[in-house]
Amino acid sequence: MTGQDVDTVELDSMLELLSDKDEFTLDMVRERVFKLGWRAVEYFYQNMDKVERPYGRTVYRNVCEISSVLAFKEILDLLKSGEAFYVPDGLYSLTRILRPELAPDTFRLCYEDAGNSLICGMNDSMTAVEKVEMLNYVVYDKYGFRLDGGMNTDETTVLLPDLMEKRRGGVVGLSTVYFMLASYAGLPVYPLFPKSPGYFVAYFDGTDSLFTIDVGNYGRISEPVPKEDWKKTPFMGTDRTILYIYAASLRRFGLSDTFSDRLACMLLNKLLDVLAV
Repeated sequence: MTGQDVDTVELDSMLELLSDKDEFTLDMVRERVFKLGWRAVEYFYQNMDKVERPYGRTVYRNVCEISSVLAFKEILDLLKSGEAFYVPDGLYSLTRILRPELAPDTFRLCYEDAGNSLICGMNDSMTAVEKVEMLNYVVYDKYGFRLDGGMNTDETTVLLPDLMEKRRGGVVGLSTVYFMLASYAGLPVYPLFPKSPGYFVAYFDGTDSLFTIDVGNYGRISEPVPKEDWKKTPFMGTDRTILYIYAASLRRFGLSDTFSDRLACMLLNKLLDVLAV
């Protein structure tokens, strides 16, 4: 995610070129930044005061666009690494498509405290049910996450930093938080897709589901969905399904009609095609 070493002289030159109207010049800058990674984008954000005043808005918009596209590329690279990867990294990159200024450390801070509380509360002797009960304690009791509205209410908060701050969300928002914290702690909690539309939150043991979890009802544990009712997909119980749920929620509930969100919409649509389960 960090890319190549950053040369500040080169970055200052590129920052100046981002005010250029020539698309060929801008494309060269974009491609170079994609190789350098987030550290280059972060440098641009931190040094916007070096941009001459008439060009500030143009440069800022170009930096945001580059950051969003870079985040898109980071997810593609993550998927190329295999079916198992560090899920919070993927969730961060998805978030940055809509919030291009978001630094990785800022995103990490929003979940690490809760995630570490969960890890500290578990041990190897616990059963799967006991581990989920600890997850429920951290999510609903210690950190006070609650369902915002009814089960069928439209999601008003879907970006993970906002969810972690407000500790309120719809079923999709709460399940995304649940997946992120479970993944951080190494728990095999994933979306389970039935033949009908929608998904369940399930605890997996390899290719089997041990039980389902009702995140809208304080994590109540219930019987597993019968396997004959599962959608046929090779991706059940894999990390990419978590990214798919989050990307779908951002696409459906997280966008407006601004220029940046139109770009985000295009990038999310492409990712949903790649992540399709």
